Amino acid sequence: MIKVKILFTGYLKNKFLTDTIELNYEKPVRVHTVLKEAKISPADVWIIKVEDSIVKEDYLLTKSNEVKLFPVIGGG
Repeated sequence: MIKVKILFTGYLKNKFLTDTIELNYEKPVRVHTVLKEAKISPADVWIIKVEDSIVKEDYLLTKSNEVKLFPVIGGG
Protein backbone atom coordinates (compact mmCIF):
# COMPACT_ATOMS: atom_id res chain seq x y z
CA MET A 1 0.00 0.00 0.00
CA ILE A 2 1.19 3.50 -0.87
CA LYS A 3 0.47 6.13 1.79
CA VAL A 4 0.48 9.73 0.59
CA LYS A 5 0.59 12.47 3.20
CA ILE A 6 -0.23 15.93 1.86
CA LEU A 7 1.35 18.76 3.85
CA PHE A 8 -0.12 22.25 3.52
CA THR A 9 1.83 25.48 3.90
CA GLY A 10 0.79 29.14 3.99
CA TYR A 11 -2.87 30.01 3.55
CA LEU A 12 -3.64 26.46 2.38
CA LYS A 13 -3.62 25.43 6.06
CA ASN A 14 -6.49 27.86 6.70
CA LYS A 15 -8.35 27.02 3.51
CA PHE A 16 -8.44 23.30 4.28
CA LEU A 17 -8.62 23.73 8.09
CA THR A 18 -5.80 21.24 8.61
CA ASP A 19 -2.05 20.86 8.20
CA THR A 20 -2.24 17.43 6.54
CA ILE A 21 -4.41 15.00 4.62
CA GLU A 22 -3.52 11.32 4.28
CA LEU A 23 -4.64 9.12 1.40
CA ASN A 24 -3.95 5.45 0.62
CA TYR A 25 -3.49 3.83 -2.77
CA GLU A 26 -3.06 0.23 -3.88
CA LYS A 27 -0.86 1.13 -6.86
CA PRO A 28 1.35 4.01 -8.03
CA VAL A 29 -0.52 7.27 -8.49
CA ARG A 30 0.22 10.63 -10.12
CA VAL A 31 0.24 13.83 -8.07
CA HIS A 32 -2.60 15.34 -10.13
CA THR A 33 -4.82 12.38 -9.14
CA VAL A 34 -3.98 12.88 -5.47
CA LEU A 35 -4.83 16.59 -5.72
CA LYS A 36 -8.12 15.83 -7.47
CA GLU A 37 -9.17 13.20 -4.92
CA ALA A 38 -8.27 15.57 -2.06
CA LYS A 39 -10.34 18.31 -3.77
CA ILE A 40 -7.33 20.63 -4.11
CA SER A 41 -7.40 22.96 -7.09
CA PRO A 42 -4.14 23.13 -9.05
CA ALA A 43 -4.77 26.90 -9.27
CA ASP A 44 -4.08 27.13 -5.50
CA VAL A 45 -0.72 25.36 -5.75
CA TRP A 46 2.48 27.05 -6.94
CA ILE A 47 5.13 24.49 -5.94
CA ILE A 48 4.86 20.76 -5.23
CA LYS A 49 7.69 19.03 -3.37
CA VAL A 50 8.20 15.30 -2.94
CA GLU A 51 11.10 14.56 -0.60
CA ASP A 52 13.71 17.18 -1.60
CA SER A 53 12.61 17.58 -5.22
CA ILE A 54 10.26 20.04 -6.85
CA VAL A 55 7.92 18.04 -9.09
CA LYS A 56 5.11 18.63 -11.58
CA GLU A 57 1.55 17.36 -11.32
CA ASP A 58 2.33 14.42 -13.61
CA TYR A 59 4.96 13.04 -11.17
CA LEU A 60 4.34 9.35 -10.38
CA LEU A 61 4.34 8.40 -6.71
CA THR A 62 5.59 4.81 -6.57
CA LYS A 63 6.11 4.55 -2.81
CA SER A 64 4.77 6.14 0.36
CA ASN A 65 5.69 9.83 0.40
CA GLU A 66 4.98 13.25 1.81
CA VAL A 67 3.77 15.74 -0.78
CA LYS A 68 4.32 19.32 0.38
CA LEU A 69 2.18 22.01 -1.27
CA PHE A 70 3.19 25.66 -1.44
CA PRO A 71 0.44 28.16 -2.35
CA VAL A 72 0.43 30.84 -4.99
CA ILE A 73 1.64 34.09 -3.43
CA GLY A 74 0.51 37.46 -4.63
CA GLY A 75 1.29 40.97 -3.66
CA GLY A 76 2.61 44.18 -4.85
